[in-house]
Amino acid sequence: MLFDQHPLLSAGAGQAERRLPDEAVVPYCDALGDRLGWLDAAFAHEQAAGRLSAAGHKATHAFLHEIRATLMVMTLKHGRQLLDVEPLPLTIDPTESGMPTVKDFWLLHEERDHAQEQLAQIPSRDGLIADALDTIYSGRKPVKQQILWLQRAYMERLAATPVVTEFRQMDPVRLDAQHADRTYAVSWTGIIRSVNLFECTTLHYVERGGWHVTGGTDDLRKLIDQTSGGRNSLQEIIGLTNEAAWIVPQTIERVTIGPYNHEWTENDEGVQAMFAAANGAAPFAMRARIERAATTRAAPRSTFDSLLGREPMEAGPTVTSHVLLVPLAIKQHLGTISINEQPCAVYGVTGNGDLVS
Repeated sequence: MLFDQHPLLSAGAGQAERRLPDEAVVPYCDALGDRLGWLDAAFAHEQAAGRLSAAGHKATHAFLHEIRATLMVMTLKHGRQLLDVEPLPLTIDPTESGMPTVKDFWLLHEERDHAQEQLAQIPSRDGLIADALDTIYSGRKPVKQQILWLQRAYMERLAATPVVTEFRQMDPVRLDAQHADRTYAVSWTGIIRSVNLFECTTLHYVERGGWHVTGGTDDLRKLIDQTSGGRNSLQEIIGLTNEAAWIVPQTIERVTIGPYNHEWTENDEGVQAMFAAANGAAPFAMRARIERAATTRAAPRSTFDSLLGREPMEAGPTVTSHVLLVPLAIKQHLGTISINEQPCAVYGVTGNGDLVS
């Protein structure tokens, strides 16, 4: 699995899917949630090393928290299968990402729209406990009450969770309150549908002071919304934001989360050989990529640019850093070289969940 689109998808084939066995769904969601938490800790190291900005790290941390909360909801949803009732399929992409497919997130959104309505039809927790005790004292198993308890727990959590969506833009955050020209960071998150990976993009920009004839951050929000569903390069996004009046883009960075190799993915010979070095630990490999670009100089201004207050900027090259999270034994096997034999920040996870870089 690579970051770029699979040749079969480029040729028009549909997204690959694999339905997990019912008994594997809850362990899969729990393990993925834990590993995303460890990846969050690795990003803190990347930020300290200067490969990720403070604003980009904060936005990525919030996005990882959102993904993990969504996975917790999935765990509750599929936990009912532990009672051998209501089997619910969970599909993952086994070739491109190793993550749940987009349609599983869609289903959560559909159910979230009706969560409060469903909760109104389920007895309260106190009522379920009293009913379960009556059933137990009658010599029967409270299976119905257990199912309703899990259903209520799922619906309550779902109603309170901002489920991961294909595109979400956050409000701008002011970074420098000392100068008239205000420095901001704005982030947006989404799912790359072609490869089923998560990404978080952060733009740093200056909003010039003075009399704003038009726009500013409102124009910028509309322009960023146009990137929804696309796979624009960082230079293209800077070019797009140049259209916002009174906005001067400074830097942009994008964090891509995944691919995630594990026992249910289609692993090539290189990954299988790496997994053989796990020394008894459950093998996995969580990859991530940090891309950064900065504006280098002012672009030529037209008369219309001057009238609208635009200061278009030219973007420099993209600098890319790779992150790999693996069990400690595999880290000792790889050193500082990635699966594809490229320089990489490899983080090993100990049995206690500590990171070794």
